[in-house]
Formats: sequence, structure tokens, C-alpha cells
Amino acid sequence: MNRSNAPVTVSTLKKWWDTGTLKCTLPFQRRSGMWGSITKGNFIWSVLSDTYVFPIILLKDKVESGEGEKNAYKYEILDGQQRLTTLFDFMDGRLQLHSATPQVEIDGKVNLLAGCFFSDLSEECQEVIRGYRFSIQCLEDYTIEEVERLFFNMNSGVALSAIQKAKPKMGTALSSFYDRLLQGPFFTQAINITEAQARREDDLLMLLQVALLLDNMEGRYEYKNISAASCLAYAAGLRESATKEQNEVLSDLVAYLDDCFRVQNKFLKKNNVCIVGVCARIAMQEGVEPGAFRAFVNDFASGVHYEYDGASGSGNIKAPKVQMRLRAMFFEMCKYFKWEPSVVRRPFSEEVNLYEGVYASLAPQLQEIGEDEPEEAEEG
Repeated sequence: MNRSNAPVTVSTLKKWWDTGTLKCTLPFQRRSGMWGSITKGNFIWSVLSDTYVFPIILLKDKVESGEGEKNAYKYEILDGQQRLTTLFDFMDGRLQLHSATPQVEIDGKVNLLAGCFFSDLSEECQEVIRGYRFSIQCLEDYTIEEVERLFFNMNSGVALSAIQKAKPKMGTALSSFYDRLLQGPFFTQAINITEAQARREDDLLMLLQVALLLDNMEGRYEYKNISAASCLAYAAGLRESATKEQNEVLSDLVAYLDDCFRVQNKFLKKNNVCIVGVCARIAMQEGVEPGAFRAFVNDFASGVHYEYDGASGSGNIKAPKVQMRLRAMFFEMCKYFKWEPSVVRRPFSEEVNLYEGVYASLAPQLQEIGEDEPEEAEEG
């Protein structure tokens, strides 16, 4: 792997971006837009005030050209996505600076930045941004394994969350697959996620928790908790172990959830998403239509469930509490759809007791669920 410098201005970088010469498509990258509006405003201030800004790292690849033609190159952002896309969005008029953005002094003149679009800035400020030069390092003649390792090592000491570090460990193909699953309405519209959670990419954590619990249902994976660290270890194993069948099951489930939930649902908080995901898998296998499953979840959310709520507090990521929440929603779902729990797919592996705690004493009543269904009339 060779290194070189690229002494180009923001104006040139933007031209590359607009023409497709510069891209950001590495699947283990954090998605753009992770920064909040305050962070974006402070970054624009940093550029204008010429304070220290971290270097940009690009992957540089030669583009095949005809004989006698000048060499051409394409570039991929390895580090600096949030910085560059923030600048490009601002220059294109898609970003209005936050009201808390500080003022900046240029050539002895104070310039107000709060609430400004790029077009609102003085010509001096606009030229500072267009002519700004990052410290840019380009990497050439690399392998994807070298890039994945570099990305992980480079971000181990900075503000990457544990779950974001899972992406290079999963490998390019699997990371790309998971990222596609996160683009539908369930993860982009329906779940309740805070700005801080979005920056940490907790939607990926929720998806990995669902995948982990599905593997547990199949008896393929045992777990002590579903923390980010545990999901990081699980994700690392997926690179070598994930099968086509597993990926298809997860893809079908997310498509089902996309059909079930297309707008924000208050119940779909971080604590509940993986439980809903497992129960949705059972509902799919029982032939429940998306609208009917959504109605069940809304009915469950409006009720009082002491066992579920009791397992949702401190330590809710530990296996016994995850299993209790699964158990509580599963039995309510059986009651709602009039299924007999003992003949419906379990929400966890065979190693876990279906009837535990308060449900042990209720086992006979729970097993009778569905027995009051009317018998089908005999033909003839």
C-alpha cells in the first residue's frame, strides 16, 4: 500500500464529488448525516476560522484510459465522510447553520454565521470555504483486507461506537447486505431513535440483536446478553458463518416489518425492537398479515404487562430479561390470535424453559389457549 498527498481545494473536491470521481460507498463506513445540526455548524466555523481540522484519507485508483491519454483516477472516502458531505451540502444550499453557530472574524471583519445558508455568507467567507485545503492523504495499491484493518485500527481510539466497529469485522459483502436492510421504512421511519442513537448507528445494533435472537431460536447461537459488545462478537462470527438461508430469513423478516410499520410507532423503542422482530418472525410463519400483526403490537403497547415491564428496566439486555420479554409478548400474541403456545414456534431455543416464573403457574391455562376456537364444519 502506497501513500501520497493530494494538495487540492474544497472546490476541486466538490467537483470530483459532483462528477462521481469522488465517492463514499465503502459499506463499513458510517452513513452520512450522522452529525447533528450543531456539530455541522461548528465544523463550518472551524473551516472559516482556520482552526485544526483532522486530515482526509482517500483511496486512490487509476481509471483505465486509452493509449496516449493522460492518467485519470477515482477516489473513495475512507475517513472524512461527515466533514466533506457537510461542506458539500452547505455549498449546495441543503444546510442551514444552527442558531448556536459562533460568529467568525475574517480580515478584521466579524461575520455572523447563525442561521445562514451558504448564499447568505459574504463573498469573503464563500471564497475561504471554496479555497480551503484539507490535509489529504491518498492510499494506492491496497487490498480490501488492508483497508478494513486500517479503518478498524484508525477508529479504535475515536468516536466510533462498538457497533460501528462491527461493520469492518463483518466484511464488505455482509456489511453491505445489512446496510440495505436498514434502508426500509421500519428502520428509517417507524422506530423511535434519538439523535445520539442515530450517530452511534443503534439501528444496526437493533438489527444485529434481531439476527442474534433468530439464530438462538434455531439453536445455532447461545448468548448471555445482547449488549453492543456481544453483538460485536456475534457480527465478527457472521463473516465466516452466515449462510444464504440465514440472510434470506432476515431479509424476509425485515421486508415483513417494513410492510407492518411504515410510520413512527411509539412502542418501537430500542428495548422493544428485537422482541417485536422475533414475534414478527413467528407471526410470519403462522401466516399473519402485516396489518394484523401491527394491530397486535398496538394492542400490546396499550395494555399493562407486569412481567414485560419488570424485565425492561435495569439489566434488560441480559438473557433472562430478554427471554422474559419474549415470553410475555409471545403468550399475549398466542392469546390474541388464539394459538396454543405448545404447538406454535417458540421465541427462543429449546434449551430455554417456555414456562418460567409467573408463567409456570399459568401453564395449564396457557396451554388451553385456542381450544375454544370453533371447529370447521365437515364437508359433505
